[in-house]
Amino acid sequence: MQLNEPQIKRKMSTSRCCHNANDGFTTIGATQVFLVLTLFVIGNLSAWQENVRPKLYVELGPEDVLKFLGNESVVDHFKLVTKDGNSLLVGARNIVYNLSIHDLSEQQRLVWQSTEDDVKMCIIKGKAEEACQNYIRIMVVTSPGRLFVCGTNSFRPMCNTYIINEYNYTQEANKSGQAVCPYDPHHNSTSVFADNELYSGTVADFSGSDPIIYREPLQTEQYDSLSLNAPNFVSSFTQGDFVYFFFRETAVEYINCGKAIYSRVARVCKWDKGGPHRFRNRWTSFLKSRLNCSIPGEYPFYFNEIQSASNLVEGHYGQTSAKLIYGVFNTPTNSIPGSAVCAFSLQKIADTFEGNFKEQSSINSNWLPVNNAKVPEPRPGSCHNDSRTLPEPTLNFIKTHSLMDENVPAFFGQPILVRTSTIYRFTQIAVDAQIKTPGGKTYDVIFIGTDHGKIIKSVNAESADSDAKVSSVVIEEIDVLPKSEPIRNLEIVRTMQYDQPKDGSYDDGKLIIVTDSQVIAIQLHRCHDDKITSCSECVALQDPYCAWDKIAGKCRSHGAPRWLEENYFYQNVATGQHAACPSAYTPFTFAGKINSKDANVGEQKGYRDDMDLLDSRRQGKDQEIINIMGDKNFEGPQISADIINAQYTVETLVMAVLAGSIFSLLVGFFTGYFCGRRCHKDEDDNLPYPDTEYEYFEQRQNVNRIQAEPKLLPQVEEVTYAEPVLLPQPPPQNKMQHSPKSTLRKPMHHHGPNSETLFQFQPDGYNTQQTYRGRDNFGTLRSHQVMGDNYRRGDGFSTTRSVKKVYL
Repeated sequence: MQLNEPQIKRKMSTSRCCHNANDGFTTIGATQVFLVLTLFVIGNLSAWQENVRPKLYVELGPEDVLKFLGNESVVDHFKLVTKDGNSLLVGARNIVYNLSIHDLSEQQRLVWQSTEDDVKMCIIKGKAEEACQNYIRIMVVTSPGRLFVCGTNSFRPMCNTYIINEYNYTQEANKSGQAVCPYDPHHNSTSVFADNELYSGTVADFSGSDPIIYREPLQTEQYDSLSLNAPNFVSSFTQGDFVYFFFRETAVEYINCGKAIYSRVARVCKWDKGGPHRFRNRWTSFLKSRLNCSIPGEYPFYFNEIQSASNLVEGHYGQTSAKLIYGVFNTPTNSIPGSAVCAFSLQKIADTFEGNFKEQSSINSNWLPVNNAKVPEPRPGSCHNDSRTLPEPTLNFIKTHSLMDENVPAFFGQPILVRTSTIYRFTQIAVDAQIKTPGGKTYDVIFIGTDHGKIIKSVNAESADSDAKVSSVVIEEIDVLPKSEPIRNLEIVRTMQYDQPKDGSYDDGKLIIVTDSQVIAIQLHRCHDDKITSCSECVALQDPYCAWDKIAGKCRSHGAPRWLEENYFYQNVATGQHAACPSAYTPFTFAGKINSKDANVGEQKGYRDDMDLLDSRRQGKDQEIINIMGDKNFEGPQISADIINAQYTVETLVMAVLAGSIFSLLVGFFTGYFCGRRCHKDEDDNLPYPDTEYEYFEQRQNVNRIQAEPKLLPQVEEVTYAEPVLLPQPPPQNKMQHSPKSTLRKPMHHHGPNSETLFQFQPDGYNTQQTYRGRDNFGTLRSHQVMGDNYRRGDGFSTTRSVKKVYL
């Protein structure tokens, strides 16, 4: 069967396992896909978690934040925060700051700058002067009074050990920081100190193309995409016999179908000593699995790129005790902008490492699970007493089979919080674990940083009663920065004892917020605000830090005396309502009208510095807020309920888009149809080559189109063309004429009527006159001899055609 070109293209497309979905879509095909997707969205609205509006929108003033600016002449690029007793060690550009945990005042500093030679060499290698500084990327208190610090050192990493004195630091030792600290300050890296050993995930070369997980002297395979494929490390921790690393990387199992980024968790055994011979400096226990943070359904929607992970938290969730890791995940930058928070159980992570391995048998094969019969013994990736005695089959297997087949599922079965926004994405996360509420229930309070300078405080209201349900509550959305700036780190710190009581409440911790230019500390809650005047208002916050004190008649914070006794404190995080509180309460209607500040309008428009503009847009609308100080001119914290008067449901929006698309398609179709009918051309205009003269075909078919057309200033030129014509022959006079000799060319002696030539020519009408024109020895017509136009040969071949060409 013969295939035309479109059929061939269709068959080629169907034969591919993966192809670009944008190729080959016609308008009708695109419309059909749009309709199918729209109907799919309508049918699965319950599966997608809508953006949860915050209970409170908080705008903090200078009186409510503690701030450290560091070196105000240049950007410090703060990133690391390490707690050392009642001090905070903050790594920055050429400096390690020692700050007080109480007020962020500077206690002392460690200055470590690159040498002049290192800076010059860095600039010679093509790096900017700003990058050719010493950015602190590792800080570890290895023992009391001893600090281990590593910095980029102008793209020549170095590590120093210091003795911490009362007023200064004394350098004790130094060594190369290669494979421990990144070269580029923009590279994502991580490290953890466990059992007097430093484990790091970073890059080991100047170009950043050699990723590595390193503990001296062991490392992952060099330039091996099966081990690490362009990873971005975000976090690490140690638990039991293993050290865990969280990162995102290019998915090697998806490479046959394009490029995709997957989130991973990897582990190595702390007792790994490497293998024998060529494996002596290689991990024998390195394994990795994919983290699955997705919205469940028949076609899950994945948040594939992990950005940050919390510390390991241990708690009770329903009837289950578990150790969890919380992480923030984003969609790709060229995809639907979205972020999510997922939790993963350490037990589920361990289970995937005990499951099937994944392999690709050939370069064109799919990645499939490995048959258990092919897995050697002892099992690769496990901890062994002495890895140097492992057999060759186990070592060879783990070198090419570090990827596990099963994904790590989200602990609650779905993301805890989902946010789709074109304004900001999640960047950092910190978790205050197992905050007890009156009655004994515990909740993990989640603080999320964004790339727009916001802090989102959230909780899963179902976590105390179930490990399989999610009820997202956004307690607060906090503006802590006067200008938009990405949040680089979040830490929750507490002093050794509670701070001094303030009006009967206790402030038992601070949230440390780190950006490139400043370090900020804020309270973990705003329970003690004087504007929260009723039991219903306090309970409706669903904040595990807050409860209503029925004796004092005010909202109190976590840590107050008799906090856990339900007879004294009312709280219900699960529903936001309590039977002992008045039922006539309307959420978010607080006493005292102040100029309102609509959080969502500010978010949609991107207004960060001109909140007065938002005030003028909202004048005359009834929305209540809390102003802690009650002074209109005070620039301090303002808390407002996030209420939008004109809201449209997702169903209404989808139906409006669907109706508009169908209407546009119909209008376009009918417009094109009538325009085509009105502006169509004659059928003759559709003929191929309508203005081209094909003289030969005109002669053969006796068509004379040129004469039928009007002539303007015609110029006629007559041209003679020769064409063989077979004429009847007289009977031969001599049989010798048909002998082979008679076919030989004979010399021409004259041009008489009986002269032998190769061809004869005849003019129009096949004239038989015996007038000849001179020819050369090959029988070719000599056109420049004036001998007439009529020719004839006796062998029966005669040609004549005269064609007149007209030039306009």
